[in-house]
Amino acid sequence: MFRFMFFRILFLSIFCVFSTFAQTPFLEIPNDLSKKNNSVENAYVVVDNEKKSFSTFMVNEQSINAYLYSQEQEPISKFASKGLPEGYNEIIGKTIKNGQVRLYFKEYYNKKFGAVLFDFDRQQSIETEFGFKLQDEIYLQSHSYQDRLYIITVSKKSSILNIYTFQHDGKFEKKSFDFTENVFVNGKNEPTTLYKLLYDSFNGLTSVVKIEESNPNSLQITSNLSKIYDRGDSFILSIDKEGLFTYLLEFKVPDLSVKIASIEKLNGMGDEKFNTTNSYLYKDKIFQIGGNSKIMVLTVKELATKKELTRFVLSKDEDIPFKNSAIIEEYATNQSIKTKELDKTNLLLQIFNGGNSGVAVNPTSTGYQLTLGGNEIIKRGGGGFGGPMMFGGPGNGMMINSTSSGMVVTSGFNPTFFSFGSFPYNEANRTKRIECLFNEDFEHIDGEIPQNVFNRLRNHTSNLPKAKAETVFRMDDYFVYGRYFTIDNVYKFFKFSE
Repeated sequence: MFRFMFFRILFLSIFCVFSTFAQTPFLEIPNDLSKKNNSVENAYVVVDNEKKSFSTFMVNEQSINAYLYSQEQEPISKFASKGLPEGYNEIIGKTIKNGQVRLYFKEYYNKKFGAVLFDFDRQQSIETEFGFKLQDEIYLQSHSYQDRLYIITVSKKSSILNIYTFQHDGKFEKKSFDFTENVFVNGKNEPTTLYKLLYDSFNGLTSVVKIEESNPNSLQITSNLSKIYDRGDSFILSIDKEGLFTYLLEFKVPDLSVKIASIEKLNGMGDEKFNTTNSYLYKDKIFQIGGNSKIMVLTVKELATKKELTRFVLSKDEDIPFKNSAIIEEYATNQSIKTKELDKTNLLLQIFNGGNSGVAVNPTSTGYQLTLGGNEIIKRGGGGFGGPMMFGGPGNGMMINSTSSGMVVTSGFNPTFFSFGSFPYNEANRTKRIECLFNEDFEHIDGEIPQNVFNRLRNHTSNLPKAKAETVFRMDDYFVYGRYFTIDNVYKFFKFSE
């Protein structure tokens, strides 16, 4: 009797997770194109706003199974593709045109690039290997907009930025931008190159994360020193490796016109030099943060005029007058996430000794929610809540989110899914933060910190069996969460709103 009641309670708990949080299931897609009962190992979704449809690609060892649905969840077309040959293990972007979808992939070390065109009208695919390699270039990120994909690279030991434009028909061309005459400087105010500003000495590679400002981004993402902000018909590369300036390179697409700006930032106060500085863009404002174990400073400026709108200064011996939460320490690995509360300001500022500072901005009904603090990567064998760390996944300096063994979804392809994942699963990290509420004039206001949609979703899915082929994407004004249910051999989507 006890055993029966236990499983009944467990079933009702799992049912309530989706019935109360997700309200109603969104869609179920049977895994009916797979041969020999192959399970779904990965899943990608592409939303076509023009056609009011979305396509789901369920991947196994033998094929990519493509399903096209209307946004009203009506089936339109489905077929299977053999996909690209073995070795293409990162999905980096997509193009959309006339109802067709082309997915772009690359190999781990950027030695080969390829794409698969899905034609839902003809129910057939075309696989293309582009046959070029990056020569003395470092892959940075990708940007997808309508019927074009842009791959951004930097030439080694130079200030040359390269953009490869891929049209939907598979043709591509390269355009290079030489910023040598735009004098970049390091923390000692000495001339340096764009390549050195993007070089990550921690792993010997570059690590540029894609940001969508509409997502509730966390410090694990925003503390990255190089970011690309996806603004649809433009993208902005921001660079914060050195302490004197935030460098911004904004490209308009498809013509690839460019604007470059340097926004001065504080790298110390009085005799106190900062160990770390960083920034975050939100609409027409830039938020710049810096600090060390004794002090933290946040400034808010207008992007267009560089005018400082407000400044917040915090020292280790004082209470924090503008926080709306406890000081939270979070320790995350690919196995678990542990949190605890800290009671002293100096414990928050300690993160600036070895980690990157960071700020994240989310809008509220009355103004802004700011997350302030820092994040540090814990090296193999590092401490934090005790015990050795477990590391998994390939890891290549890019920001990735693994959906199963062998294939990763980059932040370039799906920034929403990456934001939901919160951190690269192949790295253990520690974050210390406070949450703060401000009105539109950046005056502190009292109130409870609202849980964002990703936090609520994580709380509920943490009680479920380990997810397989997970994805999250935005459609219209809501988010959709998907996962594969092995026993039922069905891929299920759930709709939830902010």
